[in-house]
Amino acid sequence: MKPFQIHSVPDEAPFELPRISATTENGHSSLNIAAQSAQVLSRYDEAFSKDFAKSLNYSKSKALELYAALTTMPAIRLHFAGLAVQLLMSASEIGSSPVEFISDTYLKVSSKLPMSDASAKLVYKVDNDLYLNLEVQKIVLTDPLSINIGPDGISVVKKLQSNNEEMLAISIDFNNRLAFNEGRILGCDKNTIESFYGRIQAFLESGFDILLKNGEVKF
Repeated sequence: MKPFQIHSVPDEAPFELPRISATTENGHSSLNIAAQSAQVLSRYDEAFSKDFAKSLNYSKSKALELYAALTTMPAIRLHFAGLAVQLLMSASEIGSSPVEFISDTYLKVSSKLPMSDASAKLVYKVDNDLYLNLEVQKIVLTDPLSINIGPDGISVVKKLQSNNEEMLAISIDFNNRLAFNEGRILGCDKNTIESFYGRIQAFLESGFDILLKNGEVKF
C-alpha cells in the first residue's frame, strides 16, 4: 500500500471521521481507520465486476489482512464485524427505470402522481445473532471526488465523467451487531470472516435472482 495518510482532526471530532487512511497502488481499495471502526472499501473494474467469486475472494484477502493488523495491537478489542456488498444495474439490464422497477417489484403503493424516487430497506434477524440488511434504491453515478487533508487545509478535486446514469443499487449487509446490541459480544476472528463471505456468496448465487425477479427474500 502507499504510505498511510494521518489526518489532523481534533479529539472532539465525530468518531466516524477517518483518522488514518491509505489506498492500494492501483486505487481499487482504500483503508479508513476512525476512532471506533476500521473499514476496507473495494471498487471493481470490468476485470472483476461480473465475477462474484473473484470479487469476494479479493475483498476477503483485504479483510484478512486488516484483521491480522488489528489483532497485533492488544489494546484494540473487536466488538462486531460485517460485510457489505453493493450491486449496480443499468435500466437496460432490468428492463425499466430504477424507480419503476422498485415500485413494481418491492412497493405496494398506488398513486396518479409521477414517482420521482423510491427505495426499500429490509432488516432480518438470522440465527439469533446476526443482521441481514437489504436496501434497494436508485442512485445516480456522479463524478468522483478526491479529498486530501493536509497541513494547509482541505483540497477537493473532481474528476469529470461523460455519463451520469441512473442505476438500480442493491446493497446486502451481513453482520453480527445484533448480538452486540443484546449484550453478547461475538467479536471477530478468521472463522467469522470466512462465514460472512460464505453467506454472502451463497446469497448472491442462490437468492439474488429471486430477490430481483420476484421481490422474495430467501437466505
